[in-house]
Amino acid sequence: MLATKLPAWEMKTKEDRDRIFKEQLDRAGVDYYDFYLLHSIEEGNIDTYEKLDCFNWGLKKKEEGKIRHFGFSFHGSPELLEKVLDEHPETEFVQIQLNYTDWNNPVVRSGKLYEILHERNIPMIIMEPVKGGTLASLKPELEEKYKTLRPEASVASWAFRFVASLPGVMTILSGMTHEDQMQDNINTFSHFEPLLDKEKAVVDEVTGIMLEIPQIGCTACKYCCDGCPKNISIPDVFRVINTMTLYNEDFRPRSFYNGLVNSGRGKAADCVACRQCEGVCPQHLPIIRLLKEAAEKLDQ
Repeated sequence: MLATKLPAWEMKTKEDRDRIFKEQLDRAGVDYYDFYLLHSIEEGNIDTYEKLDCFNWGLKKKEEGKIRHFGFSFHGSPELLEKVLDEHPETEFVQIQLNYTDWNNPVVRSGKLYEILHERNIPMIIMEPVKGGTLASLKPELEEKYKTLRPEASVASWAFRFVASLPGVMTILSGMTHEDQMQDNINTFSHFEPLLDKEKAVVDEVTGIMLEIPQIGCTACKYCCDGCPKNISIPDVFRVINTMTLYNEDFRPRSFYNGLVNSGRGKAADCVACRQCEGVCPQHLPIIRLLKEAAEKLDQ
């Protein structure tokens, strides 16, 4: 199954829709896509998709056999999601960010988005099930709570089972990097077991403890990196700060950061506050302020 997306920020005219789509088909060497999405619908770009009539364009491509299933990925508010679905009942599926720590996140509001889609019987594709990898490796005392119930199971498998236990979930996007991660995911789903009530209670307990620790809610999507004039690897900077906060460790995170800078990436202190990054951040993070705070810790 092949999927790709139409990005609002790459379009100025209606002609751009077909230009981008043709490039995508040519690059992949295919005649159609199984799943095609309008990319990252939110308050800041919905007007572009409407102005360029992208929903009707997608339906036309479907009629032509160039798209098998048409939907969108979403990073906006529950109110906007309901509005878009009301105006476009032809939507076949929606991709949302969902994991156990973001269920009640006041910015992401995964739980509310899930409820809206489930009530409408719209299949869901789930992104960020392990929140950029942060739910695959926890503090030892938190991992122990999982290991007590399922000693053989990986920490990541708990995050996947949380999402996969929800009715209406069609597909879960893993973001695997290594072969052992792929094998672990295969093991998790080959003989899938929904979370038991006692396991849900442990997930709730772990979530509560994690949310008491202030972290930067970056999921390392790297949308912020391409347009950075100072070539700052922003997700890696935030990863360093989160590691220092979560594990009360200094040497290794600083060593990693110094390696980034020595390899030619910009320092946090190099930020010129152009705000390009904030304009594309799906998590709506105050990146400029966070980089300034990171610079005070890392670049002194």
